[in-house]
Amino acid sequence: MEPAQGETRITWQGKAIADLPGAMADEAWFLLSSFCSLHLWIPGTVQTCRLIAGVEGQPGCVRYCASPPGENGKPRIWAYEELLAFDPAARTFRYKVADNNIGLKRFDVAFKVADGDGGGGGCKLEWSFDCDPAAGWSEESITAFLQSGIEEMAKSVEEALRVAGATAVVVN
Repeated sequence: MEPAQGETRITWQGKAIADLPGAMADEAWFLLSSFCSLHLWIPGTVQTCRLIAGVEGQPGCVRYCASPPGENGKPRIWAYEELLAFDPAARTFRYKVADNNIGLKRFDVAFKVADGDGGGGGCKLEWSFDCDPAAGWSEESITAFLQSGIEEMAKSVEEALRVAGATAVVVN
């Protein structure tokens, strides 16, 4: 719903960032660019991530994400997310959270793998959001939730690259 003339729309915005000093941006993007692989990179937060509509990596595709189950055996958090844009050259994609069980109405997200600062190699992961206020959440709590996820993601990427590097050394 658009605000009436003269009213200001209140939105929340935030960004979570994790540095990966030992990973080049193209390496990290190669691992993270599959829209439906979130469960591989933040398994403590997302247990299930699967394509439910459309073609993987194509705008309009929809994924279903769910956390590990709670005491009742059902996921504590679940969401359907629609891919809005995918730009491999810029190593970024945008999506929106659609139906969910945590009270989010309008929640737009951008994910990016950027070159590290200072030209010394490495890269950084950026997860940003723009949303309407949601009951039970604050701008800070959403940012903290994404920060926790992106830090877990960075550790998973570093571990995958470490294992791949060790395997390459053994094979060569």
